[in-house]
Amino acid sequence: MQYKSFLIKYAEIGVKGKNRYLFEDALVTHIRHALKRVEGEFTVTKESGRIYATAEGEYDFDETVDALQKIFGIAAICPMVQVDDNGYEDLKEQVAKYVDEVYEDKHFTFKVFARRGNKKYPVTSEQINRDLGEVILTRFPDTKVDVHNPQVLLHVEVRSRINIYSRVIPGPGGMPVGTNGKAMLLLSGGIDSPVAGYMIAKRGVKIEA
Repeated sequence: MQYKSFLIKYAEIGVKGKNRYLFEDALVTHIRHALKRVEGEFTVTKESGRIYATAEGEYDFDETVDALQKIFGIAAICPMVQVDDNGYEDLKEQVAKYVDEVYEDKHFTFKVFARRGNKKYPVTSEQINRDLGEVILTRFPDTKVDVHNPQVLLHVEVRSRINIYSRVIPGPGGMPVGTNGKAMLLLSGGIDSPVAGYMIAKRGVKIEA
């Protein structure tokens, strides 16, 4: 499957208070800057605690993920399928299509984890979990449910649009560079000073060497 969108997750930024938007905006800026250096055109947006990077056409997947994995502040990169809300039955079809295209070998255990960000959606999260699990079991008889240690954790986020993903690629974590002041780094001939610079930059400090 050629993913067109990425859900960018952060961790520490989420504990910030009324100034959280400043850290989110800094992270969006870094993402836009990094993606300018890779093949393809991207739109980077944020929405209620979520940051999305969406490809406008063809792009290099590995190069894109590699660029995102170098950005401090990103906790995880989730290649996803984002679909419009065209009704509950359509959601079931979209999930079945996702599983069919992403997993060639259907011999796996799974769990559906739904989050209903749009509280006006007529079906509860628990009911979505049960119904989508039933769809997967019916369409792909070789699969099995394992709610404790699944091989595939299928996320379904019901928001203004619906996000479907199961791959979670780790990011470096930390805070966006430039959100915690500046520091001067004295580089010596050993490994300690660049490691120290990396670690302090990960805390959001902009480094001059």
